[in-house]
Amino acid sequence: MTLVLSGQGEKTSPLLRAGRKYSARLCYPLAAAGIVWLLLLPLSNFWNRAYFSENAMMPGQVDLAFGAQSHLDAMASVDAALAQPGAEPADWPDAMARVFSKIGLDTEVQRIVCDEVPGIGSAAGANVHGIVRAPRSDSVEALLVAAAWRTADNATNVNAVRLMAGLAQYASEQVHWAKDIIFVVTDAGEPGIEAWLRAYHGLPTQAPLSVRGGIIQAALSLELPPARAYARMGLFLEGKGGQLPNLDFVNIVQHIARIERLPAYIHGMEDPPRRASLWQRYLVSARLLLRQMRSQAFGSSMGVHAPLLRYRIDALTVAGIPRAGDPVAAVAQQGLLRDDPADMPLPGPATVRAIGRTVESTLRSLNNLLEHFHQSFFFYILPANQRYLSIGDYIPAVGLMVASLLFQAMHLWWMQGPDSLRSDNPRTRIERINTYYALLRRTLPSSIGIILRAHALGLVLLAVPILIPPAVLTNTTSTAYLFTMALASVSMVLHIADVYWAEAAHAAIDWRQLKALVEMYVAVVIASLSVMNVSLAVGMFVVTGLPLILTRMCSTDSRLRRAIGLALLLAASPECTMTLGRNVVLGLHPLDFASSPFRMFLGDFHHFSSLVYPLVCLVYWPVNLLCMVIVLVP
Repeated sequence: MTLVLSGQGEKTSPLLRAGRKYSARLCYPLAAAGIVWLLLLPLSNFWNRAYFSENAMMPGQVDLAFGAQSHLDAMASVDAALAQPGAEPADWPDAMARVFSKIGLDTEVQRIVCDEVPGIGSAAGANVHGIVRAPRSDSVEALLVAAAWRTADNATNVNAVRLMAGLAQYASEQVHWAKDIIFVVTDAGEPGIEAWLRAYHGLPTQAPLSVRGGIIQAALSLELPPARAYARMGLFLEGKGGQLPNLDFVNIVQHIARIERLPAYIHGMEDPPRRASLWQRYLVSARLLLRQMRSQAFGSSMGVHAPLLRYRIDALTVAGIPRAGDPVAAVAQQGLLRDDPADMPLPGPATVRAIGRTVESTLRSLNNLLEHFHQSFFFYILPANQRYLSIGDYIPAVGLMVASLLFQAMHLWWMQGPDSLRSDNPRTRIERINTYYALLRRTLPSSIGIILRAHALGLVLLAVPILIPPAVLTNTTSTAYLFTMALASVSMVLHIADVYWAEAAHAAIDWRQLKALVEMYVAVVIASLSVMNVSLAVGMFVVTGLPLILTRMCSTDSRLRRAIGLALLLAASPECTMTLGRNVVLGLHPLDFASSPFRMFLGDFHHFSSLVYPLVCLVYWPVNLLCMVIVLVP
């Protein structure tokens, strides 16, 4: 292999010779082609029309019954239970348990403790669940309806809890269920649902459950902020690790919502009008794709459906979007609306009926599911409502990006060492082979050692917030974020100084060889990520692959050019991107240090085993550091 890569063999294939000849010219066009491919995806020429692969579910073909007086009374019972004399806000679990028990559900309250990282930020929480037993089966399978006590915008979600009580009353009156129907309410958000799922599946936990149903096949999360009426609903699909529900599930909900005349749009974004120009349609689709890829790469923060996808449960969140100028929504946004359910007006009867019937019809369709979703796509992106792009449409873009890294790595590996190694004179072949192996023996250990040292610092960055005593990392500030970033910056400066100013390192490092090794490593990481989370793979190429390709693309003999290169790499470092890009990429407030991206990634890694935090520590920051080393090495 070394002879093939170094070009020292007497006979090589025409393809390999062509690759050596044109590899330097192909890397940049390939990277540009991958980016252009992504930019072409919002064009409707690439789209496919959505359809149902699972015909047995028959969406929208049943007689609906939600909206009877008994269902409205069950919704009102939530307010009555929470407004009992002497009741405190912390007593809501017992109140909801009484509501579920009165309806006739098998009910249990789970008391949990949620911590941001082990031993830090502990907070008490509770989950309440009730189960409607299937009268026509032996509780082998189940469906789930979940709601958090507060929405993603930290507004009360009592409308969803009320609707859940009405749906529970409806489900208890029916005899056609072939699956258990489970209703879960949590006040701890996604960590609360994760704790409930662990207990439900019998995993080690501090709060086990004794009331269980069947294997959960699919789940709906409800999020209805305060409003008098909702103009439409939003569908949020992405999981913490980039998982997506089966496309059939998404199509069914959209089809049923359209029948109920309260359409459900992906991320709440409407399609442009028919008379819109091609450019307007492109911008709307591009913005929708960008939102999806951001949520898929970093983990969705809307609803509580994301933890369910980790357990191979097809789940999505249905969120109500208030009408423009809604008086209740306007008061709630100003913070003038009390969280007391007694003062929280119920949406209009038509809105309640439309949302309730959408959920009812979805549950009826899922009840017809004979086996787990499997016929439609699990890897897709949605450029518009009722349109999709499968993995075969977008994965070539990632392939072009990976190819650009590999072609440049091949060229740099061939160009390492003195020019005499690349002579075509057959009489000097043996001498060139000996010189080449002498070069590898001298430089390869040093290059691998630098890569390992950079990743060892990344390993420290990964472990520090988890191993540091809780007294150092408080919950009221972003000490974990600031402390770890400061440690990373100091370590980076010391490492670069050690490599650049150590005289022994100058003679033992070839920047071409070092860059080629790093590019091959990054190409493998991006290619592996692309089959699990394509959005995260594209993000890793943008923050690691693209700067790596452009590093030292021109001569860096002068100190000014090296200073400019270091400044650009510093601007692309994790410290800058996570500090300055919080508002653009993650939608966080620029001064909201308590919910910094680093802290969010750390919490997702602790609770949901998200890959973002390990990738930042073990790939993003070490590669950025190695790029700086490549710029500094003579």
